[in-house]
Amino acid sequence: MNNKKVICSCFKVTIQDLKDAIENGAESFKEVKEATKVSTSCKKCKDNAKKIVKELLAK
Repeated sequence: MNNKKVICSCFKVTIQDLKDAIENGAESFKEVKEATKVSTSCKKCKDNAKKIVKELLAK
């Protein structure tokens, strides 16, 4: 997984940002969303972001 890949173009959220949110205690997509703003504007990234967060939380 490319950590520098931008998942949310509205807020320039990368995979690394999602990982950082989880490492800092986020335990759900909702908490990752609150920490990073991913999927809070146009929501085009929502499905992909949810999938990635689910994979990251499973590790």
